[in-house]
Amino acid sequence: MNLTNFITKTQNGILSAALVISVASGLNAILGFLKGRLLASYFGVSNDLAIFYTADRIPSLIYSILVVGAVSTVFIPVFTDILKKDKEKAFKSASSIITATIIGFSVFGITVFIFAKPIITFLTVNKFTAEEINIGTNLMRIMIISQVILVISSLTTSILQSFKYFLIPALAPIFYNIGMLLGIVFLSTKYGIYGPAYGVVIGSILNLIIQLPLLKKTEFSFQFSLNFKDQSLKEMLILVPPRILSVSMSSIVGTINNSLAILISAPSVIHLKFATQLQTFPVALFGLSMASALLPTLSKETDPEDREKFKQTLLTTLHQTMFLVLPISVILLILRIPVVRIVYGVSNFPWEATVKTAYALAFFSLSIFAESANYILSRAFYALKDTKTPVIINIATIFINVALSIYFVTFLKLGVWSIALAYTITTIMDLILYLIALNKKIGGFDEEKLIKPFTKIAISAILMGVFLYLPLKLLDKYIFDTQYTMQLLLLTAVAGISGLSVYLIFTKIFKVEEIDLFYKLLGKLKIIKTPIPEPITETLA
Repeated sequence: MNLTNFITKTQNGILSAALVISVASGLNAILGFLKGRLLASYFGVSNDLAIFYTADRIPSLIYSILVVGAVSTVFIPVFTDILKKDKEKAFKSASSIITATIIGFSVFGITVFIFAKPIITFLTVNKFTAEEINIGTNLMRIMIISQVILVISSLTTSILQSFKYFLIPALAPIFYNIGMLLGIVFLSTKYGIYGPAYGVVIGSILNLIIQLPLLKKTEFSFQFSLNFKDQSLKEMLILVPPRILSVSMSSIVGTINNSLAILISAPSVIHLKFATQLQTFPVALFGLSMASALLPTLSKETDPEDREKFKQTLLTTLHQTMFLVLPISVILLILRIPVVRIVYGVSNFPWEATVKTAYALAFFSLSIFAESANYILSRAFYALKDTKTPVIINIATIFINVALSIYFVTFLKLGVWSIALAYTITTIMDLILYLIALNKKIGGFDEEKLIKPFTKIAISAILMGVFLYLPLKLLDKYIFDTQYTMQLLLLTAVAGISGLSVYLIFTKIFKVEEIDLFYKLLGKLKIIKTPIPEPITETLA
């Protein structure tokens, strides 16, 4: 198979699609860590970097609300449903949806562009100088321009995934990060903190360009038209508002947390951001990847006669995701200090910053399994074209999240780690409420099939933690001098391999079926030559 055929090949099963997305997400995450390390190297824990992250909050908020969280997740089930019946009609409907989205984002974008200065003043809670406020205003305006390009790119991604093309859309964010890296490395010396902002624009353009040739292969033809009589647009307009409300509230929480971090100290914004990036890595690598691959398949299994198949596909994907994310959660919890030092340990990022970032990461790591599960379960609701139930759950827990964060920071005067603790508590609450609501909606899960595999995986992960902690302490005390980067890397690698080996042994002893996924993934990568177990369901092959 030549390179062109490989990159334009469809991925028709959940595992193959998830593998593609996961590998690309891993590469993207590595670039994200490199981006964070370079930003720390160029700007340290300065106010410039804090104002950069603050200026990005509102453009990212609007993008997340209208596209990532709302339109893209609702678009795929609606578009897929029409595509099964009439390709030409599906394209016309998609054009109307894309046009409406571009117009909606432009209205919000222009508003933010005009009122950028009062917005940035409000977000920084009077902790920055007038000159820094002006810098933040300019940065926000630059980054809102890049988001317009990303809107078009994300809708392109949704169309390609509906056609079961996952590779190129998965690679697109990598090019986005490459653009930002170019801005940091080649423009920061001349333009200062504006360099990364220009890099965001470059990355947005690259993100879109890489997808256009494959979009042409689908024969999709975009027409700038807004037909309010289009049934799919009407359906989208009904489904999207609850989703927008849910994502709005979640994104607002991030903005509030950013402002609370500023109240603690300007560097706390950076500690929170870096800890969040590390926590997001396994969630994006496995949770979001599996959820993205799952949605098109679940959308085809929503008919009443397919209900048992729907449940089986959902539970298998959920447990496979837990099998992959729980050990990483334990690794980040136990190896938090070495991980932060390896990823962000530059001369401008002092030991105190490392400790505070690692402390926040410890509490964030406890939320990884729940957040990953929430991505999977929410896709089940979206496949069923139910966007109201998730928003009701999210709003209830978001208010608790904000209340806890404010109480921890303003009344108890706790550090930035308390924001991570509040997030973890409410993420686990989300998971419990999602399961209760979904159990009722689909006629009930088999409790043994739901709980037993998770329990086996969780016990294996806890035992792994013990065998991870002991080598870490012994090697750190008697063998390695962790003042040196190479020895720190060796310590982390040895402890990590020790823990993962124990995890695989115990999951095998407990007969965790999801270990078959591990061997299947290795088989696909041709790392092992042993026979690969048959997939649990046909849809996962």
